[in-house]
Amino acid sequence: MNQSSHSADATLHWSDQSHFPLDWNGPVGRPFHRFPDDAKSRPIADLLEAVVRRHPERIALMNADTSVTYAELWREVAGWAEFIAGATAPGDLVGIRATVSSTVPMAMLGCLAAGRPFLAIDPDYPPELVARVVDDARPALLLELDQPHVASRHWRPASLAPDAPACVVFTSGSTGQPKGIVNSQRNLLQRVSQSINAAHIGSDDRFLSLVSLSSIVGVRDLVTALLAGACICLLDTQKAGAREILRIIDERRISILFAFPALLRSVVESHQLRAGEHLRLVRVGGDTTLWSDIALLRNWMPSGALIQLVYAATEAPIMQWFVGQSAPEDDGRIPIGYPLAGNGLAIVDEHGAAARAGQAGELLVRSPYVALGTWTKGHCVADPMQVVGDCGMRIFRTGDLVRRRADGLFDRIGRQDRQVKIRGVRVELDGVEASIRRHAGVRDVAVLVRSDDGARLVAYVEPHDAAGDDLLGEVEAMMRRTVPPHMRPWRYYETPRVPRLPNSKLDGLALRSMDLAKSLQEESRPGRLAGTWIERDPIEIIVAHIWREVLGLALAAADDDFFDLGGDSLRAISMTVELEKTLGRELPMNLINQSPTFAAFCAILKENAPSVYSPLVVLKPGRGPTPLFFIHGVGGGVMELFGIGRKMHWPGAVIGIQARGLDGRDPPSDSVQAMSDEYYAAVKARQPQGPYLLCGYSFGGLVAFELARRMCERGDEVAFVGLLATLPPGHHSLRLWTWASYFCRQILKGMGSKKRGFESRERRALEGAPAAIRSVTASALAASIAYRPGKYGGALSVFEPVNRDLRLPSSAQLWRRHAAALKHYSLQGRHDDMLHGSNAEAAAALLTQCLEESLEASPPSARYAQAL
Repeated sequence: MNQSSHSADATLHWSDQSHFPLDWNGPVGRPFHRFPDDAKSRPIADLLEAVVRRHPERIALMNADTSVTYAELWREVAGWAEFIAGATAPGDLVGIRATVSSTVPMAMLGCLAAGRPFLAIDPDYPPELVARVVDDARPALLLELDQPHVASRHWRPASLAPDAPACVVFTSGSTGQPKGIVNSQRNLLQRVSQSINAAHIGSDDRFLSLVSLSSIVGVRDLVTALLAGACICLLDTQKAGAREILRIIDERRISILFAFPALLRSVVESHQLRAGEHLRLVRVGGDTTLWSDIALLRNWMPSGALIQLVYAATEAPIMQWFVGQSAPEDDGRIPIGYPLAGNGLAIVDEHGAAARAGQAGELLVRSPYVALGTWTKGHCVADPMQVVGDCGMRIFRTGDLVRRRADGLFDRIGRQDRQVKIRGVRVELDGVEASIRRHAGVRDVAVLVRSDDGARLVAYVEPHDAAGDDLLGEVEAMMRRTVPPHMRPWRYYETPRVPRLPNSKLDGLALRSMDLAKSLQEESRPGRLAGTWIERDPIEIIVAHIWREVLGLALAAADDDFFDLGGDSLRAISMTVELEKTLGRELPMNLINQSPTFAAFCAILKENAPSVYSPLVVLKPGRGPTPLFFIHGVGGGVMELFGIGRKMHWPGAVIGIQARGLDGRDPPSDSVQAMSDEYYAAVKARQPQGPYLLCGYSFGGLVAFELARRMCERGDEVAFVGLLATLPPGHHSLRLWTWASYFCRQILKGMGSKKRGFESRERRALEGAPAAIRSVTASALAASIAYRPGKYGGALSVFEPVNRDLRLPSSAQLWRRHAAALKHYSLQGRHDDMLHGSNAEAAAALLTQCLEESLEASPPSARYAQAL
């Protein structure tokens, strides 16, 4: 947030808790000993000693070859505690190598009984990461676990204050910067309390937690099982395969299982048999869970077993819920749960203000159970901005983007640190991964962004054993059908294993290294820039080099399409300008529009004869008899129409109409009437008979209107006239007048100071644009100011951006007096981005629907004549 937590606490509305009890939809009828609220203020060692006294001979710990009773456990804990207290001072941190051994839990509990916080270090982490953790944490003592310790007769557990540090957990280090999070005993016991009281955990349960004891989840599950009097089974998931895990679940009669989603998928999918009837609960958390995961678990679990989703962070417990049998499966990702009691939750937008109801934003947690701070250089460092008032409340920014649903559940949309922008559109990498996982052949996937390739998504796909030979092709086809272009990866790679850390989270450093190696491998592959098909021809070498510079990626094949690979109007201008400098001759600005593939573009460049101007440019080929003619905006080119044109599902062709003069040789048309006459001849040559479908964007709407009028006067049947963000002359937006003022200065005074309010993106693009584009734009502006629309006897379809300038009247109101009938539609976005990114998808779908409806109800041209 941009303000302190004190001010945030004063201005935000904090939702205190869920309206549902912890065990709602869960094991409501199962008897158990409830964990009392007042126990959260007692030392963990005292609570454990009480359990030992109740049933000393019950099994507390099990691993591959050892079983330890509660009495034996307590003796070992006491020995470790007395040794640790004598070897360290109060407040010292104790380091423990968290191997899968019964000694590790005893040493961890011994630290708590000695009144010392502990740091469990996962030996499976990369050595460099372990070294950095130890250097940053600087524990006062590193325990050697092969040496037993026996307590004296007079030993008693130390008294540990509820808000004293209990354990330090370093984050995964996926970003390369591990951070030690300090959890208090109160924080830890809150997790224990909610786990026991939600799942009704009792002494007859056997708990298997497939996570490392170095994580807060591993510590939570260890203490939860022991304070409930249950048995916890220890298993090295890094060494045990899926069959071994399934065998342990069956032979040890595990009743409660916890695992991260990725591990559960690999374990359950590897075995066809169902779990035994003793498994009553599977707890899932730590990563994005999909509805397909729930279906997979339900097919494997015995009838009546429950699935509990746990949403928490190293810093705080946050939410949980039991997934019902009839939960809605309308999205690939599943809700993360209901808020836990004791937490205040708030959702804020990117400016730190409270998000509106139903709006997505970052989740904030205010609670006395939030972590104390961070551990660095041997000390706990509290964040003074996090403490709210005198009640011990602290605020934790989760970094997760969430949305609260009407039923009280929360949806997790993604991560702020995994939110990127692709061609100006925000994309959640978690969402892209969830979409790819919907394919049955995908076991795991990781998506990252190649920033050096112009912010392009790259997906690494781990296939199932039974996946088809063309898995990547199938995934790519599925993504083209189901998600907008900005969510589609530019490249898909198959990998035998997606790199993950021991806690199941993505190993960001390993993933980046793997992708860098892949990128370097591609750069040196024959057939690309150094391939035999390209190095013989100097034109192709030049174009390939500039292609790389403009698009930010190397050429892959001769049929690579400039616009399919992220090219847009600005990049097309840049490419043409760079080619003109290199080749030493002027080029038509519409050259890349006419021939967007590398091979075709090079072929045109090699032709010595100058190209002949044609106003028609095919945006999308089609097989139907009725094409849509789409007229350019104020700049005269059709590059900005490629996005919507290619996304339309209209069976006919979508043909753009571009202005005269873009090649710099012919003078531009000086009136709307002259343009309509010229375009009329081109349209009739392409389609001799009606019905005609016409559309225009911004200034192009004026030309489409005038063209429709003239067609009707001549007896042609016009079935559709669409005006996208078009205002009649006399009511132009401030934006249009800004353009006019700017271009007058450009033409008459040269490059001068910029008028305030002019869009910087367009200004930068046009300052470097050739004189031909500036000339065409100035002519179009002058033509629009002089144009006076008459009366059109047919129906107009007027499309307005939702985020229009509210200081101006609606264009539908203004056009109503110029037409016999009018239909009004709204499009997502603003005037300048309604045809880009995800907005283009929505615009294309609506425009296609309007065309279909117009042709079905197309009146004969005689009615148009009567109306006139």
